Amino acid sequence: MKYLCYDSALNGEYTLIQLMQRYPKHINLFSGTDDEKIWDAAPWLFALNSNPYELKGQPLIQMEQCVIFETKEPVKNILDNLQSKIYIKENGQDKYFRIWDARVLLKQIQSWNRDELIDFFSVFDYFYTENEDPDFLNKWLWNGGNQAEAIKISKAEALPIIKTEEELDREAEAKVETKAKVKVEEKVEVKIKVEEKEVEKKSIEEDEQKPKRRKFFMD
Repeated sequence: MKYLCYDSALNGEYTLIQLMQRYPKHINLFSGTDDEKIWDAAPWLFALNSNPYELKGQPLIQMEQCVIFETKEPVKNILDNLQSKIYIKENGQDKYFRIWDARVLLKQIQSWNRDELIDFFSVFDYFYTENEDPDFLNKWLWNGGNQAEAIKISKAEALPIIKTEEELDREAEAKVETKAKVKVEEKVEVKIKVEEKEVEKKSIEEDEQKPKRRKFFMD
Protein backbone atom coordinates (compact mmCIF):
# COMPACT_ATOMS: atom_id res chain seq x y z
CA MET A 1 0.00 0.00 0.00
CA LYS A 2 1.18 3.51 -0.74
CA TYR A 3 0.57 6.44 1.61
CA LEU A 4 0.93 10.10 0.76
CA CYS A 5 2.44 12.04 3.64
CA TYR A 6 1.12 15.59 3.31
CA ASP A 7 2.39 18.58 5.30
CA SER A 8 -0.62 20.80 6.00
CA ALA A 9 1.53 23.39 7.82
CA LEU A 10 3.54 23.90 4.62
CA ASN A 11 0.82 23.46 2.01
CA GLY A 12 -2.33 24.70 3.69
CA GLU A 13 -5.77 23.62 4.80
CA TYR A 14 -7.51 23.89 1.42
CA THR A 15 -5.46 21.11 -0.20
CA LEU A 16 -5.79 19.05 2.97
CA ILE A 17 -9.59 19.13 2.65
CA GLN A 18 -9.41 18.22 -1.06
CA LEU A 19 -7.22 15.23 -0.23
CA MET A 20 -9.59 14.16 2.57
CA GLN A 21 -12.47 14.15 0.11
CA ARG A 22 -10.49 12.28 -2.55
CA TYR A 23 -8.96 9.72 -0.17
CA PRO A 24 -11.38 8.81 2.65
CA LYS A 25 -8.84 6.56 4.38
CA HIS A 26 -6.51 8.98 6.16
CA ILE A 27 -5.00 9.60 9.57
CA ASN A 28 -3.20 12.39 11.41
CA LEU A 29 0.48 11.48 11.81
CA PHE A 30 0.27 12.90 15.35
CA SER A 31 -2.57 10.50 16.18
CA GLY A 32 -2.26 9.19 19.75
CA THR A 33 0.15 11.94 20.82
CA ASP A 34 -0.32 15.22 22.69
CA ASP A 35 -0.28 17.02 19.31
CA GLU A 36 -3.22 15.09 17.89
CA LYS A 37 -5.54 18.12 18.06
CA ILE A 38 -3.29 20.17 15.77
CA TRP A 39 -5.13 18.78 12.77
CA ASP A 40 -4.86 21.79 10.44
CA ALA A 41 -1.08 22.12 10.79
CA ALA A 42 -0.18 18.46 11.13
CA PRO A 43 1.24 15.95 8.67
CA TRP A 44 -1.36 13.51 7.37
CA LEU A 45 -1.18 10.05 5.84
CA PHE A 46 -3.54 9.26 2.95
CA ALA A 47 -4.03 5.71 1.66
CA LEU A 48 -3.69 6.08 -2.11
CA ASN A 49 -5.66 4.37 -4.86
CA SER A 50 -4.68 6.84 -7.59
CA ASN A 51 -2.17 9.57 -8.43
CA PRO A 52 -2.61 12.47 -5.96
CA TYR A 53 -0.39 14.73 -8.07
CA GLU A 54 -3.24 14.96 -10.57
CA LEU A 55 -4.59 17.67 -8.26
CA LYS A 56 -1.58 19.87 -8.97
CA GLY A 57 -2.36 22.63 -11.40
CA GLN A 58 -5.79 23.24 -9.95
CA PRO A 59 -6.36 26.64 -8.31
CA LEU A 60 -5.15 26.91 -4.68
CA ILE A 61 -3.68 23.39 -4.65
CA GLN A 62 -0.24 23.10 -3.04
CA MET A 63 1.64 19.82 -2.67
CA GLU A 64 5.22 20.81 -1.98
CA GLN A 65 7.77 18.46 -0.39
CA CYS A 66 5.38 15.53 -0.01
CA VAL A 67 6.63 12.00 0.60
CA ILE A 68 4.95 8.77 -0.48
CA PHE A 69 5.67 5.71 1.66
CA GLU A 70 5.16 2.18 0.34
CA THR A 71 4.68 -0.62 2.86
CA LYS A 72 2.85 -3.84 3.62
CA GLU A 73 2.66 -2.98 7.32
CA PRO A 74 -0.58 -2.00 9.12
CA VAL A 75 -1.17 1.67 9.90
CA LYS A 76 -0.28 1.22 13.59
CA ASN A 77 3.24 0.03 12.70
CA ILE A 78 3.64 2.95 10.30
CA LEU A 79 2.66 5.46 12.97
CA ASP A 80 4.87 3.83 15.59
CA ASN A 81 7.91 3.91 13.31
CA LEU A 82 7.45 7.49 12.10
CA GLN A 83 6.54 8.87 15.53
CA SER A 84 9.67 7.28 17.00
CA LYS A 85 11.64 9.51 14.63
CA ILE A 86 9.48 12.64 14.93
CA TYR A 87 9.80 13.11 18.69
CA ILE A 88 13.43 13.23 19.74
CA LYS A 89 15.29 14.57 22.75
CA GLU A 90 18.35 16.70 22.20
CA ASN A 91 20.25 18.22 25.12
CA GLY A 92 17.32 17.45 27.38
CA GLN A 93 14.84 19.25 25.13
CA ASP A 94 12.02 17.81 23.05
CA LYS A 95 12.47 18.50 19.35
CA TYR A 96 10.62 17.68 16.16
CA PHE A 97 12.27 15.84 13.33
CA ARG A 98 10.18 16.71 10.28
CA ILE A 99 10.49 13.30 8.65
CA TRP A 100 7.35 14.04 6.61
CA ASP A 101 9.16 16.87 4.77
CA ALA A 102 11.01 15.46 1.75
CA ARG A 103 13.88 17.95 2.15
CA VAL A 104 14.49 16.96 5.77
CA LEU A 105 14.14 13.22 5.17
CA LEU A 106 16.51 13.22 2.18
CA LYS A 107 19.12 15.19 4.09
CA GLN A 108 18.84 13.04 7.20
CA ILE A 109 18.79 9.63 5.55
CA GLN A 110 22.22 10.23 4.05
CA SER A 111 23.66 10.37 7.57
CA TRP A 112 21.85 7.34 8.99
CA ASN A 113 23.95 4.41 10.08
CA ARG A 114 23.17 0.82 9.16
CA ASP A 115 20.98 0.21 12.21
CA GLU A 116 18.90 3.30 11.45
CA LEU A 117 18.48 2.24 7.83
CA ILE A 118 17.43 -1.25 8.93
CA ASP A 119 14.90 0.21 11.36
CA PHE A 120 13.35 2.44 8.70
CA PHE A 121 13.35 -0.02 5.77
CA SER A 122 12.08 -2.87 7.93
CA VAL A 123 8.74 -1.02 7.85
CA PHE A 124 8.92 0.77 4.50
CA ASP A 125 9.78 -1.07 1.30
CA TYR A 126 10.31 2.19 -0.60
CA PHE A 127 9.56 5.86 -0.40
CA TYR A 128 9.05 8.35 -3.20
CA THR A 129 9.89 12.03 -3.61
CA GLU A 130 9.28 14.32 -6.55
CA ASN A 131 11.73 14.41 -9.41
CA GLU A 132 12.66 17.64 -11.21
CA ASP A 133 10.72 16.22 -14.15
CA PRO A 134 7.03 16.71 -13.16
CA ASP A 135 6.02 13.41 -14.79
CA PHE A 136 8.45 11.37 -12.68
CA LEU A 137 9.24 10.48 -9.09
CA ASN A 138 12.42 9.37 -7.34
CA LYS A 139 11.90 5.90 -5.88
CA TRP A 140 14.19 5.40 -2.88
CA LEU A 141 15.26 1.90 -1.87
CA TRP A 142 17.89 0.25 0.26
CA ASN A 143 19.75 -2.87 -0.83
CA GLY A 144 21.69 -3.42 2.39
CA GLY A 145 24.58 -1.09 1.61
CA ASN A 146 25.67 2.07 3.38
CA GLN A 147 23.27 4.38 1.54
CA ALA A 148 19.74 4.46 0.20
CA GLU A 149 19.58 4.81 -3.58
CA ALA A 150 17.06 6.41 -5.93
CA ILE A 151 15.77 5.35 -9.32
CA LYS A 152 13.65 7.46 -11.62
CA ILE A 153 10.13 6.16 -12.20
CA SER A 154 7.12 7.64 -13.96
CA LYS A 155 4.18 8.74 -11.82
CA ALA A 156 1.87 6.70 -14.03
CA GLU A 157 3.83 3.53 -13.25
CA ALA A 158 4.35 4.29 -9.55
CA LEU A 159 0.78 5.43 -8.87
CA PRO A 160 -1.66 3.37 -10.93
CA ILE A 161 -5.39 3.49 -10.26
CA ILE A 162 -6.27 0.87 -7.65
CA LYS A 163 -9.92 -0.07 -7.51
CA THR A 164 -11.62 -0.43 -4.16
CA GLU A 165 -13.20 -3.70 -3.03
CA GLU A 166 -16.63 -2.14 -3.58
CA GLU A 167 -15.72 -1.19 -7.15
CA LEU A 168 -14.33 -4.67 -7.83
CA ASP A 169 -17.50 -6.23 -6.37
CA ARG A 170 -19.68 -4.04 -8.59
CA GLU A 171 -17.63 -4.98 -11.65
CA ALA A 172 -17.88 -8.69 -10.78
CA GLU A 173 -21.66 -8.39 -10.35
CA ALA A 174 -21.93 -6.56 -13.67
CA LYS A 175 -19.94 -9.34 -15.40
CA VAL A 176 -22.22 -12.01 -13.90
CA GLU A 177 -25.30 -10.09 -15.03
CA THR A 178 -23.85 -9.65 -18.52
CA LYS A 179 -23.05 -13.37 -18.82
CA ALA A 180 -26.54 -14.27 -17.61
CA LYS A 181 -28.08 -11.89 -20.14
CA VAL A 182 -25.96 -13.35 -22.96
CA LYS A 183 -27.03 -16.88 -22.00
CA VAL A 184 -30.70 -15.89 -22.02
CA GLU A 185 -30.28 -14.25 -25.43
CA GLU A 186 -28.50 -17.34 -26.74
CA LYS A 187 -31.31 -19.58 -25.47
CA VAL A 188 -33.92 -17.35 -27.09
CA GLU A 189 -32.00 -17.40 -30.34
CA VAL A 190 -31.73 -21.21 -30.26
CA LYS A 191 -35.43 -21.51 -29.47
CA ILE A 192 -36.32 -19.26 -32.40
CA LYS A 193 -34.16 -21.32 -34.76
CA VAL A 194 -35.76 -24.57 -33.54
CA GLU A 195 -39.24 -23.13 -34.01
CA GLU A 196 -38.32 -21.90 -37.49
CA LYS A 197 -37.06 -25.38 -38.42
CA GLU A 198 -40.23 -26.98 -37.06
CA VAL A 199 -42.38 -24.58 -39.10
CA GLU A 200 -40.30 -25.33 -42.19
CA LYS A 201 -40.51 -29.07 -41.59
CA LYS A 202 -44.28 -28.91 -41.08
CA SER A 203 -44.69 -26.90 -44.26
CA ILE A 204 -42.73 -29.51 -46.24
CA GLU A 205 -44.81 -32.34 -44.78
CA GLU A 206 -48.04 -30.57 -45.67
CA ASP A 207 -46.82 -30.05 -49.23
CA GLU A 208 -45.98 -33.72 -49.54
CA GLN A 209 -49.45 -34.77 -48.36
CA LYS A 210 -51.24 -32.65 -50.94
CA PRO A 211 -52.44 -34.64 -54.07
CA LYS A 212 -50.19 -34.10 -56.97
CA ARG A 213 -51.79 -32.91 -60.19
CA ARG A 214 -50.78 -34.39 -63.47
CA LYS A 215 -50.05 -32.08 -66.27
CA PHE A 216 -50.95 -33.00 -69.82
CA PHE A 217 -49.12 -31.58 -72.72
CA MET A 218 -50.46 -31.53 -76.22
CA ASP A 219 -48.28 -31.71 -79.26
